[in-house]
Amino acid sequence: MLKNYFRTFFRNLRNNKTNSFLNIFGLAIGIACAGLIFLWVEDELSFDSNNLKKSSIYLVKINAVHDNGIMTHSSTPGPLGPALQTDIPGIAAACRVGGEDTKSLFTIGNNAVYATGSYAEPALFDLFTLPFVQGNARTAFSQLYSLVLTEKTAKKFFGQEKDIVGRTVRVDNKQNYVIGGVIKDLPENSTLQFEWLAMRT
Repeated sequence: MLKNYFRTFFRNLRNNKTNSFLNIFGLAIGIACAGLIFLWVEDELSFDSNNLKKSSIYLVKINAVHDNGIMTHSSTPGPLGPALQTDIPGIAAACRVGGEDTKSLFTIGNNAVYATGSYAEPALFDLFTLPFVQGNARTAFSQLYSLVLTEKTAKKFFGQEKDIVGRTVRVDNKQNYVIGGVIKDLPENSTLQFEWLAMRT
């Protein structure tokens, strides 16, 4: 019985080549599109999954009116963070992050390396899950000019050195910063992206 089904199928395939090709090609395209949509949805749903408090973290943005329309961006007034935490009871903590994607020159001995990062308040380590491999969240920003690096950036700065907490680097040939900690590299599907974090002054 099954053999007859296959024989009929191949006979129809041979006799109706155009229709068979269109049907098979359409089915293949449909399956490929469904697979791509599934992968996209999976990636979107897994975004920021590295943060244990993901469901409680919100990014505040503003609508700015310009001549050519309204632009939405995350550059908000500095006092907004503390004001939100003070005035709205439901907000447990707030953290200001500034200078996103700031490219700076770091001088370590005779080496000069460019890296991109941001300035943040210590509360960032309470809000986001940033596992430390050197140092810890409590002391990472214990000094005014403190710096936290990702593992990849630490290797770029110091090579294979294992303990770099307490080391000093010069930023933009202006100010010395002390390494307060090293965290694991951030996943690509994370909203928070940086090579270094400096304490917001």
